Amino acid sequence: MNIDEIRARTARQMQEMQKRAQEAADRISAPDADALSAQEEEKKRAEEAERARKAAEQEEANLQRQREVLAQMMGEEFARQSAAMQEQVSEEIRRQAAAAAAQAQQDVLGALYGGDLSMLSAALDTLAMDDEEDEEEEAELTPAQLYDYVEEKMREIDALEEPQPAAYGALPSRWEKFCILLSGIISTVNEHSLDGLNVEEHIPLYEQQIANLLRNSWGICGREELLDTLLYLSRGGYRARFAAYAEAASAEELFDEDTDEEDKEGIERGLAFVQHFKDKYEPEFLLGWDIGRAAMITRWGYFVGWLTKAETLQLLSDMGQVAANGLGSWREFARSYLFGGAFWKEVCAAGDGASYLDTLTEAVKALLQSGGQWQRFPWAKE
Repeated sequence: MNIDEIRARTARQMQEMQKRAQEAADRISAPDADALSAQEEEKKRAEEAERARKAAEQEEANLQRQREVLAQMMGEEFARQSAAMQEQVSEEIRRQAAAAAAQAQQDVLGALYGGDLSMLSAALDTLAMDDEEDEEEEAELTPAQLYDYVEEKMREIDALEEPQPAAYGALPSRWEKFCILLSGIISTVNEHSLDGLNVEEHIPLYEQQIANLLRNSWGICGREELLDTLLYLSRGGYRARFAAYAEAASAEELFDEDTDEEDKEGIERGLAFVQHFKDKYEPEFLLGWDIGRAAMITRWGYFVGWLTKAETLQLLSDMGQVAANGLGSWREFARSYLFGGAFWKEVCAAGDGASYLDTLTEAVKALLQSGGQWQRFPWAKE
């Protein structure tokens, strides 16, 4: 190849490079129809993303309202256990909305829950009481007023009718049902099923929600902690706490080096509660409160897979024997649960005591009304 051919080839390559550079410049300075179409599509996606973002913000507001309902109904301890799950759901909605900007809110929720939007509503309502009417803020009761209200609610329970206790010894299926119904009050408040061991339908959202409840309300993160908690409740629970408070001459005797100011206030309220009632009620009067919570925790533990069916049935059966030996009726069990709940409220979650006692009382009435579960399955004889 001679020098003239090299020069000619070099010139052609330079011309080709210049042509490509010009074409690139033209594309930058004057977008073609496809580029314009892409810009319009991007604008549309941005608009859809904005609508999805606003929908997610509304969902967040709804979840905050549910947290307030829980706090009003069950106190801050129960509110915290639901808040973690609700925040998880809310965060997932926001993430999906950002990732699927081209979809409307309905499509985003459909992607999250398989198109069944009622599942989301049902799941978030599982641990909350319906709040269909806006109520005026309730004035907090003084200690004296609370003590009187406890007695008033227990008299309401005493006035309810229930069938005579029955012997279930030769009827294992009915005995099993009786043991499940020991979780009846909190199950009714939470709208859990009482037809079997499972508290809800087995879907991941419910399972995660119950696991969060155990972790955030009870500090239970697995099987061993679950069994430790059941052991604590069986060996004393709030019966032992009531006894300790009854013997204490001052709140300071009940403090330790790790007691913070908030806990000190709770201990002082609890001490005043016990000092007021100790001459009328013995520590064993709180047996129903401890057994009722133990039965509920056992069912929750089974639902999330930390207990086998055989273990769950055995644990519930043992609780049933203790309850039948220590209490004589569903009304006595309910009075114990309400009294223990009032004591717990003073120690751990002061405020809205009347509302909380109303919630428990209404659950008892539902269980003992005509056709209620406690009406159809009488208390087990000793």
